Amino acid sequence: MRGFLKTLFFTSASLDLGDIQGATVRSFTTRPGCLLTGVALQPLALPKTIEPSTISEPTSIPHYGQWNFVPTSVGRSDSSEYTATAQPSESWYDSTQVNTGEDMTGVLSWNRIGGTTGTSQNLSTPIVQETGIAETAVATADDLFAPIETGAPPEVFTKQANPLDLPEGVENDGKPYQTNKFYTNLIVGAQNSSAFVFPYSVWYNKTRQGIAISHTGKSRNISRSGTGDSPYGMIHPVGMAELVFSAAGFSGNQSQLNVKDMQTASCRLEMRAGEGDSYLELPLVQGMGWVTGIYHGDIRPVVQLPTGLKRLRAENPGSLPESVLKYRVTLLNGVEWLLYITFEDPKCWKDFDLTVKDRYTLEAAKSIDGVIIQAAVAPQDQKLEVHYDNSAGMYATSFNIKGSVKGTAAQYSFEYSTKGKSQCGQTILFALPHHVSMMTSAMDSKKTGIELEAYTKGTMRGFLANSLDFKAELDRKVSWLPYSPDVAQNNLTYGVEQLQLLADVANKELQVDISSSIKGLNTYFTGKMIDKFAYILLVVSDIIGHDEITHESLDNLKTAFELLLKNKQTFPLYYDTKFSGIVSSADWKDYHGQADFGATYYNDHHFHYGYLIHTAAVIAYIDSKLGGSWGKTNKAWVNALIRDVANPSQQDNYFPVFRSFDWYHGHSFASGLFENPNGRNQESSSEDYNFAYAMKMWGRAIGDLKMELRADIILAIMRESINKYYLYSEEDTIWPETIAKNKVPGLLFENSITYTTFFGNNTEYIHGINMLPITPVSGLIRKPNFVKEEWNEKISPILEKLESGWKGVVMLNQALYDPKESYNFFAAEGFDSEKYLDGGMSRTWALAFSGGLANTLGLL
Repeated sequence: MRGFLKTLFFTSASLDLGDIQGATVRSFTTRPGCLLTGVALQPLALPKTIEPSTISEPTSIPHYGQWNFVPTSVGRSDSSEYTATAQPSESWYDSTQVNTGEDMTGVLSWNRIGGTTGTSQNLSTPIVQETGIAETAVATADDLFAPIETGAPPEVFTKQANPLDLPEGVENDGKPYQTNKFYTNLIVGAQNSSAFVFPYSVWYNKTRQGIAISHTGKSRNISRSGTGDSPYGMIHPVGMAELVFSAAGFSGNQSQLNVKDMQTASCRLEMRAGEGDSYLELPLVQGMGWVTGIYHGDIRPVVQLPTGLKRLRAENPGSLPESVLKYRVTLLNGVEWLLYITFEDPKCWKDFDLTVKDRYTLEAAKSIDGVIIQAAVAPQDQKLEVHYDNSAGMYATSFNIKGSVKGTAAQYSFEYSTKGKSQCGQTILFALPHHVSMMTSAMDSKKTGIELEAYTKGTMRGFLANSLDFKAELDRKVSWLPYSPDVAQNNLTYGVEQLQLLADVANKELQVDISSSIKGLNTYFTGKMIDKFAYILLVVSDIIGHDEITHESLDNLKTAFELLLKNKQTFPLYYDTKFSGIVSSADWKDYHGQADFGATYYNDHHFHYGYLIHTAAVIAYIDSKLGGSWGKTNKAWVNALIRDVANPSQQDNYFPVFRSFDWYHGHSFASGLFENPNGRNQESSSEDYNFAYAMKMWGRAIGDLKMELRADIILAIMRESINKYYLYSEEDTIWPETIAKNKVPGLLFENSITYTTFFGNNTEYIHGINMLPITPVSGLIRKPNFVKEEWNEKISPILEKLESGWKGVVMLNQALYDPKESYNFFAAEGFDSEKYLDGGMSRTWALAFSGGLANTLGLL
């Protein structure tokens, strides 16, 4: 930073007077527990009157204390000590002054009354959050899903129509398209890959002219990811249909798939044979207990059985109403399916008969408008089928998310919209393992005992309900500075030597023109680079506490961010009028290009924008403390990025609702508008929650409490889901030992787990991509017991050979369970930043994070 070395830069804990010889010191700015010590090499001109009232001190800590001035002038015999005592008052100190009587050099020190005046090694500096943590105890919001904004995004985002075209028949009635949901395979490419609508998978089977259905959870294929002693992975077979909903007249190329009503957790399929009002409809919604087909018009239902039929049996358990028929279909592979057929007119059942045409085909005797056919895998315990009997005829079509917060207690729910009628007035819904652990006690009475295996999420459990209701306790202590559950941020402390090292390192790392450092970078690496300096700024402002350098660092960061605000970065951002989103221009002419990792087609948006949003949050926070209004001025620009990824409301017509975060799965997906037979995927769980954390802190910085609380709920959900599906601890795993011993999945698709990454097979890649960036929220998600297990089993064996920036990543992650060793690594004399720091890391933040935790826990 220009002019940095010319500035008097001392930590708020230690000042060697010898470093400022010849200077005239008018006042000292420090905090309790600090010692300014040393002997001047030349006489210093200290003011005759030392005024404790000029000392800067956080108002939230009432305290007693005293200032001591000990003369140390060369040749002076007077060794008397001058003392001023400060008592608590509204202005923290009274007006007591210390009059030394004449100019002299000496040592000025502060210590609490009742304490001892000792050397700097015995002192530490309490770091107090200035972000209003106390207010969180009464934070309340009844409707967390109100729109952020409803107007057009800023005009600086040039409007362009994305060059990618969707297949004919994909239409959302003018509403924003979802670009990263379970049904994406049905709207891109050849449209014949699976939509994994847990607990089932469905796809458009053009050969059989119908919608294929499968549930393969029980036949999971666990095998090695490579050869020899390579780790185990898992993949389920794809394209192996057990049922196909079709109709007489669907043949050749006459039928067409239409995909409509695409929402955050649901869509609707239609198959038609030519023109007319006759069609087969399938609503798909996450958690649906049934695969439901509704036959409209005069098409005659056909159910194909590609696996082959062993037995068809009509059943009448006696509890079914006259309008419902039940069939048990046993396939040659031994799997049993239940088929329920419901008629609007109870008399119609006499004219309807499902018969065996051949070993691979069931067909109805006639067409009946509005007939409903529902399929479900038969439970192992036949007694549990009563729940299917009672709910037959009703099916889910979509769900809305509702939530509220009072204090730190949150409640949220998936409120399903349904159609049809059932005996009990409810339908069957399935919940994932992380859902069950977060459910309200009222859900206990709705359990059915039915279980189905999810593809890559363990065992799902069935509920007779029209909503799934959850609770969460929010950890509102996560804020700007280093955090762990064992260390509340308002108790974070640093020793004198730590603070001096922080000052020295920050001094070096800030000798950069940030604008130049991001030149030529894509959106992802621009975000990582600029956010690195945002964390350094936090250290300078809130830990070191140096106002002048805070101003200079803030200005440097603002100047760099101005390139983004003016859209002058390497790859400008567009507003995509076709898919309703903020996209990179990098790969506009190349669908398979990777200049910005597919972000032009909605890959990784939450990864990329999370870094930028956090940077903006830090600028707004620090700027506001200094009396500025940067956050207010640039609110619309930053909000546009958040709306792109996490728009909470259908009232905002410029973006889809929650593009990336999947409320059902409990984490985001990153794949964008790309077809993949294994469904959606996400590689980095840590960059996922980094976006949620960034959104939280931006909400706090601009005073948007609903945004902040919404992010807190998402983080609470991620704490559950990520620790089940991404971080495999010994105490909480849903997988057998062959998978669990990997500690992380690697690439987690809806249908597969592969212990690798998109950029290589190295162990540090696979684990490190689920660590970075290490931020205050890391301590909320990554539990110490897991971090220790992963360290001992996966990281420690490779550590000695690591000679890259990945070593810095894993060593800072170590601070979550062993901050002392982590700090010693980064504090070592001769530390090689070029070799051991990832491009998005600073040594300043690494020292502040590991050192703050270690010192506060009494480990240093």
